[in-house]
Amino acid sequence: MIWNVFSFFLSNEEPFLEFNTNILETNAINLFILIGLLLYGNKVSFQPSLEKRQQEIIITIENAQKDVVSAAKFYATAEKGLSQNIFWLQAWQSTYQKDKIDFVNNKYKRVKNALLDTFSSTENFIRNFETRSFLNLQRYILYIIASRVLRKFLLLSENEQSKVIETTIIALGGDKK
Repeated sequence: MIWNVFSFFLSNEEPFLEFNTNILETNAINLFILIGLLLYGNKVSFQPSLEKRQQEIIITIENAQKDVVSAAKFYATAEKGLSQNIFWLQAWQSTYQKDKIDFVNNKYKRVKNALLDTFSSTENFIRNFETRSFLNLQRYILYIIASRVLRKFLLLSENEQSKVIETTIIALGGDKK
């Protein structure tokens, strides 16, 4: 008998193209069961956890964006207040007599320094918040990557795990015993 691509589904007795309807000979049941189990396993185990992680990342990013926008609004309001305070201090300074100019100048400098300290602390707050948000996002991404690598590593057999460990040690400069 000549073997070809369709020989798996063909009957051994008939030389012409005729499909083998004996299910036990073709292993069609085993193939359908295997495909069904693979599809069910993928749907049950991976899809919900990936969607949950994606939602968590999206929520974290949206919260970080909202916090940055609110901090920028606060900074703009404070800067507007600073410009108004500087304007009022300059107007107040010009209305008083010459003997009180020193008093006004001292008060002006104190208020200005206090406001500049407030702005510098606000800028530091914004920078620290952005840095923390970025570091938290990096940690979360590393957590996701590490969990995926660990999950794949744990699904390997003991021999495959030991081979992966040996190749990693050799690649890092360790000696193989």
